[in-house]
Amino acid sequence: MDLPELHRLRREDFDAVIRTLTECFFEDPLYKVLIPERAQRSEILPEVFDCDANELVQYCDLYSESPDVNGLIMLEDPAERKGVRKYLAERYFAYLTEQRLLEDDESGEIAEHFRKAKDFLSSDWVGKVGPNTIHIVYFAVRKAFHGKGLAHKLISPVLAYADKNGVQIALETHNAANLDMYRHYGFELFDSFSGELPLREYWLVRKPNGDKEE
Repeated sequence: MDLPELHRLRREDFDAVIRTLTECFFEDPLYKVLIPERAQRSEILPEVFDCDANELVQYCDLYSESPDVNGLIMLEDPAERKGVRKYLAERYFAYLTEQRLLEDDESGEIAEHFRKAKDFLSSDWVGKVGPNTIHIVYFAVRKAFHGKGLAHKLISPVLAYADKNGVQIALETHNAANLDMYRHYGFELFDSFSGELPLREYWLVRKPNGDKEE
């Protein structure tokens, strides 16, 4: 997916990517359940997002507003067939993430939390939406830039691309406070999921313009 309005992220940007993801998701309900202690979360989250960024760059499109990475959006486009690469990347970085969790927490409790949350960490639900569906894996804006139009700048090219190509967009959130923002951009609640952890995951889908349900 080529979005010339945005800065395509590369490995040299990853320090800023990890900083922004850690800041934006530090108080996210998912990560508060996975890593309850704040001190541990400060130590472990950057390593988790380091693994995530290095995995996703294998098969996703990663963008920010600039090399400053005050906001970012990471997308998986079904038009870009990367099945084998994705399969190998997912398994390698799942293994690497678990090894890092065990190194950081010798009790194994945090790694067990991640194992119990595997359904919350999976994007398999997107397959239920339909084959022509872009998946927004991460969409984040640093708090200092809230209300300054940065979220709009990041997501608008994605919405335009989806409308032009007649494809749906899917994303998930574990924070009910985000639902109104996504509805503003045309997303509708597709379903929600609650497993054995005290969490609810909301699945949202946006249909391309001209294909809205009456």
